[in-house]
Amino acid sequence: MNDNHQRHLLASFHQIDDLLGKASLILGAADSASLFTEFTQDASPVQRQVIADYIRRVREVMSRTMTEMHLSRPLPSTGGLWAAQTHVMFAQIAVNEMEAKRMMSYGPLSDADTEKIDNIVAELYAALERLMSYLRQGADTDLPARLHKLEQTRDEVPLLRELERVIAAHGMVALRGTLSMLLDRMENGRFEIGVFGRVSCGKSSLLNRLLGTAVLPVGVTPVTAVPTRIQFGEVSRATIEFAQSQPVAVELSRLAEFSTEQQNPANHKHVTRIVVEVPAARLREGITWVDTPGLGSLANSGAAETAAYLPRCDLGLVLIDAGATLSQEDLVLVQTLLHSGAQAMVLVSKADLLKPEEKLRFLEYVQQQFVAQLSVMPPLYPVSVVGADAALCDTWFEQALQPLLESHREQASAALKRKVGMLREAVIQSLEVRLSGTSPDATMPSGLTSAAALIALRSADGLCMVAERSADKLADELPHLADAMIETASAATAVLWQQKNTTPDFVADACAMTIQKMIADHSGRVLHLLEELRRQIEEVLRQGRQNLIVADIGDEFLPQPFGAPLFDIAATIRQMNLQPPALRQILPAPLLLNRARSRLQAQWRVPLEGFLNDYSRRLHSWQRLAIDELRNSFHAHAAPLAMQLETRTTTTRRDDISGIESDLARLREFGVSA
Repeated sequence: MNDNHQRHLLASFHQIDDLLGKASLILGAADSASLFTEFTQDASPVQRQVIADYIRRVREVMSRTMTEMHLSRPLPSTGGLWAAQTHVMFAQIAVNEMEAKRMMSYGPLSDADTEKIDNIVAELYAALERLMSYLRQGADTDLPARLHKLEQTRDEVPLLRELERVIAAHGMVALRGTLSMLLDRMENGRFEIGVFGRVSCGKSSLLNRLLGTAVLPVGVTPVTAVPTRIQFGEVSRATIEFAQSQPVAVELSRLAEFSTEQQNPANHKHVTRIVVEVPAARLREGITWVDTPGLGSLANSGAAETAAYLPRCDLGLVLIDAGATLSQEDLVLVQTLLHSGAQAMVLVSKADLLKPEEKLRFLEYVQQQFVAQLSVMPPLYPVSVVGADAALCDTWFEQALQPLLESHREQASAALKRKVGMLREAVIQSLEVRLSGTSPDATMPSGLTSAAALIALRSADGLCMVAERSADKLADELPHLADAMIETASAATAVLWQQKNTTPDFVADACAMTIQKMIADHSGRVLHLLEELRRQIEEVLRQGRQNLIVADIGDEFLPQPFGAPLFDIAATIRQMNLQPPALRQILPAPLLLNRARSRLQAQWRVPLEGFLNDYSRRLHSWQRLAIDELRNSFHAHAAPLAMQLETRTTTTRRDDISGIESDLARLREFGVSA
């Protein structure tokens, strides 16, 4: 036979196999969980088994023929997980088409109907997004494999392994997210220290000193362009992750190609993450250091990366250059860290530049400024990497940082044990309710029915969707405020021009303060909206908890939406020519205002719009990330509550009674052994 004959045989076999597969699906369709089955189940179990045997026989004939004739079957070309993601994506599109604003074309909807439809869409989309997120994780979704890796290092793993088995056996899929969250905490149990400061304040030099090796590039101009994570590894190397290509592992000698402003200006290589591994003794304690881009006008692109990272560290080290002075941005850094729930330390770097008496005065000045402007004083230490003063680094590490790390480790371990125990109790209670067959409309201690409590929990997705739309609208409005900002700045400029001895720099600073306040007020509305969302869904959780004897594992508060992107418009304004007109003393106020307005419009319109568009994009990214964190944290907290409530609202008993009793006994044994 020639190639055409062989291809025809293979195509025929493929078609036959596909048709037989569809026949098998039809016969099993009535037993599926589909809401829209097309076929009735008129074949008995025996008939279905016999038909399956015949189908297997037909496939055996085709398989044998292909082997005898050396017909090579084509290998699968598409991954099953990817194909499943595609189908789920189309399901998400179908959900979007159900939005109330799209259904208006079929006829008007009342406010109540609109709210009802939007809540349905939000709940469906959130459920599909959790499924999509699970599919995207690939191998990371294999909870047994992840547990196996942790088994030698964590005492809680045997109980978690048993919980994973019980959750899978009894279809408690909602609890898989909670279990995965606990595994994330185990796997990422490092104490993360972010190192922050203005350009060239000595961040990279300090880290090199602490690690005992020159890992990070240093320089007098902006160096770090992308946050660089440093953690322990048996072999020194760097892993570079990109937005649009696969990660690559490189030697540390090549790190500057990807991490520095000089060789990767404005991050044009689209690096998303850098992880450096070095066999440094101080990293064995489970510490991850993060070297962040310097803040300031010379590193605007890197500053955006730093601002985005601010809320994600456990401890922030804010370096203040002893050769410069304390800036407003230093104060904002510390304030943002504290608001985001992180701890903060202030390090006066390059302390070798100061004489002993100068060093003392500088430290006192910094303390006074923090107390006066923030009403707080984080721990303050002088450090250096030069000469005899380099010993200050070791003293600070051993006497201040090391005890903090030990305390954190103990508290984190105790909190994790408590959360695992609470998950165990939630699973036990769900099994007990299934075993007892509680009435589906049982009234809870708070007076609500289980069904009413479930409705409250399910409303959170709708609240998140409404908040996301409102936040997006506020971010979209920001670029359109350029005219109002120019008008306000023009009025301030005209007033200052009328005063004697007014310098252009003073006018520029006044304009900067005016615009900074307008941007801060607008982004503050976004922050207020997110804080209100957090309050609303915490109230939903509180209602759910009132209905249960066993608390959920989320005894902590939901994450606070702090850490909005920082911005600094002052450097842009100082580039403008704000020299007062020569006849400013005799020009009438309206004419002076027109002069100021035309000057600002001509010089500042384009850069201001560019700045606002850039900040709007950053605000979009930040607020969506903040809402996603709130939503995911809510579902991890709410899953045990919803599982128990759902069990109480159904009379269907699908589980084998002996299996439930056996699993209850095994889970209770863990409580006795603990």
